[in-house]
Amino acid sequence: MTESLADDGVQCRSDLHGADDLTLAAALGELRPNALITDRPAGREVLRLWREAMPDEPIALIRLSASHGTLRRLPTMHARPTSAILPFSIPMYTVPRQPGAEDCADEDANVWEALAVAERFAQDRELSIELPRLSRRSPGSAPARGRESVLVIGGGVVNLMTARALHTEGYEVTIVDAAPDPRTGRPWQEYGTSRGGGNARMFTYTEMDDYHAKSADELECMTVFDRPPAQLGWDVRRYDTEEDRQWVQDFQRVQPWLAKAYNGDILGLNRRSGELWQAWLSTQPQLFDQVELRHDILRLYQDPAQLAAARYRQEAVGATVASCTPAEIRERFPALAHAAPQAFAGGIVVEGFTVNVHDFMARLLDSMEAGGVRMRFGLRVEEIMRDESSAVTGVLTADGPLVYDHYVVSPGVDNDSLRRQIPSLRQVHGVLGCWATIPNSVPGLEHSLKVARRGHTAEDANVTVGRDEFGEDVLMVGSGYGWTGSDPHNIDERKLEDIHAAVADTVRILFPEAYESVGGRDGLRRTQKHCVRPWTASNLGIFDIGAASNGAFVVSAGHNTGGFAQAPVIAEAVVHAVQGTRHPMHTLYHPLRTQRTVNAMAGLGGTP
Repeated sequence: MTESLADDGVQCRSDLHGADDLTLAAALGELRPNALITDRPAGREVLRLWREAMPDEPIALIRLSASHGTLRRLPTMHARPTSAILPFSIPMYTVPRQPGAEDCADEDANVWEALAVAERFAQDRELSIELPRLSRRSPGSAPARGRESVLVIGGGVVNLMTARALHTEGYEVTIVDAAPDPRTGRPWQEYGTSRGGGNARMFTYTEMDDYHAKSADELECMTVFDRPPAQLGWDVRRYDTEEDRQWVQDFQRVQPWLAKAYNGDILGLNRRSGELWQAWLSTQPQLFDQVELRHDILRLYQDPAQLAAARYRQEAVGATVASCTPAEIRERFPALAHAAPQAFAGGIVVEGFTVNVHDFMARLLDSMEAGGVRMRFGLRVEEIMRDESSAVTGVLTADGPLVYDHYVVSPGVDNDSLRRQIPSLRQVHGVLGCWATIPNSVPGLEHSLKVARRGHTAEDANVTVGRDEFGEDVLMVGSGYGWTGSDPHNIDERKLEDIHAAVADTVRILFPEAYESVGGRDGLRRTQKHCVRPWTASNLGIFDIGAASNGAFVVSAGHNTGGFAQAPVIAEAVVHAVQGTRHPMHTLYHPLRTQRTVNAMAGLGGTP
């Protein structure tokens, strides 16, 4: 066993590796672990004494197998299946040793994977106890008056797709949102993230990354919230608060092995979302008409080492379509022929797509409205009403109370009233992104881009092919991370300008002719805007299931950079929640997931 995890609060006992059964059993009785990770078999007497020491708690054995895995294992949202049920009903999970694991020594990589299996086991068991306590009805039973009703609070693209899925399942759906109807074309500042930002969204298999350090080489990323954009950090705030400081501490408590587990879970949910996106494209093609749907994404990298790591990663998730040299990029994508010599060291074409999200939202709304979904825009939910047992009985608005069977809340970042009343929403802070638009000149770009510029203020950028409100061919460039803390309006304009300037520099490097044609930096200012995205310290989304008086109260929030990408699987998880059935997202995005793990590690005597 490796000793490198001791500071993560994990008990590493290499002295027990060759111990006899009596010594091992005594150690398990003293330590009382919920999971034992080992490469040796555990005898029946060891298992018996371990179970007797923990008769009412879930325990599992994770066995590091001597054999190497032979099949590529694509990311999945599902937990690793048990390989056996040992005596005394103890499940065993097998983790094959993988040669050539990235980021750390092979032994550490395999132990980290085993820790992820153990953590998922513990979280699933917690949820299996919790959900039955929340249920007010048995799964599948109907309310007394017949067809079930759902109030969807929040009109961003995630909740609109959730509303569509619920309506398709036969629920009576009403959407309420504090912002104007997205189809009315009000000034962008009046809308939330989906309609207020650029008219562009992207799906790839590696959206919504985890941004914690996953190795010693990435420790600098753990201080991004302590530095302004000019110092390659994310802090754009004008003032500091105690709540903000606590949030950063929560971010920094996520250890590398747990961050890798989180990242794998995110990628697994992305893969499921990709399957559901394909189903939507096949069964509901009318929603994708006239929304500038563009398939396959070109990922560009300035840094050769980052390009090499990205090739490995895209292969690992099964996303690679083709790999391109700089010369091949300029030849195959003529719109990039005049990019600066240092613009890219190479690129990878990956599976994915982009759409003009404002137009997509309009088609969703038109379709649902025609199908009988009710919509209330410009109406803010001010209060959650509860009974003596804390079950939700309705919500209060300026127009009076609204009472439904189920409630689905996805409010973005700008509803302080709901944040005060719903504890899980207090985990959500704002991280802004900046946008600029340029003409898609002849020869036009046909495929949207993801651009990686290591060591640049606009380190990650999306360039989306589309049309503007006048029907002109344009490229929408979105980039930048600006942490606003708990207040989405806590923005220092000088720091915001640093991010806008970095976006402009990306335009200049990639599309010098278009940059000059719009008037350079001053011309781009006329197109720039920003939106504030809901972000969490865990870098996971939040999926919180509570009780309503006649159904479920679901909070779906904090999707970082992946709300659109994961919208179909979020919708699937919501449908399961209102139906009273389990879905992997209920475990993976549980609002207490990190707290439970960190507390458990602290209980072992380590430093969380």
